[in-house]
Amino acid sequence: MGIRSGAASRIDWDRVERLFPGLDPDVPLRYGPILRRLREGERILEIGRGEVGLVRLLDIPMVTCDLVPPARFGPGEAFVRATGTRLPFSDRSFDAVVAVDVLEHVPPDLRGRLIAEATRVARERVFLACPCDGSARAEARHRRVLEALQGTANPWLVEHLERSLPREEDILRAVPPAWSVERIPNLNLAVWWTSRIAVDVAHRPLRVLGWLDGLLDFGRTYRTVFVLERGD
Repeated sequence: MGIRSGAASRIDWDRVERLFPGLDPDVPLRYGPILRRLREGERILEIGRGEVGLVRLLDIPMVTCDLVPPARFGPGEAFVRATGTRLPFSDRSFDAVVAVDVLEHVPPDLRGRLIAEATRVARERVFLACPCDGSARAEARHRRVLEALQGTANPWLVEHLERSLPREEDILRAVPPAWSVERIPNLNLAVWWTSRIAVDVAHRPLRVLGWLDGLLDFGRTYRTVFVLERGD
């Protein structure tokens, strides 16, 4: 189940909009730095696939896993019901392993286990993307706005608060010694804030953000993408 030639470099935004009308632009934007680094022919595993995930954004064959099966599968998708902290795959089964916005939903004492499992089953690279603790104040501000305007809060932001956002130093400490780490900024924090207001308050996703993609990865960002490469 390898990635098709050219598929890793772009998303067909019109097709994605047809599949997922009104999709939060943050969903595809968080994959941008990863898409630009995936290679032709790679065998890929995505941990925490969710309802959209890399497999539906690109419609390429790959292996995916999550705790709950999605409503619809992608073409050629091989879904396995599993947790990222206990993957039912042998060592070095995949060229690349992807886990996007997953670590912050894992209990802090299990995050190191997920990183260990991802690096165990990856032959070459692991991509981990998540908001780190430096984004906690921005999330708290957004929760207060939603509570004031709507009397409610975004449920995944509430879970971030309950489990606390990962600390960058804890992620780096959990990476095995043989692996190198590159850190890539993802989605300017002010742009993230504006997008969240548009989605959660105005209910009008800023679709134009999708077309800007990598141009938004500057300054202080909401999310960090950790690119791990095996050195042994």
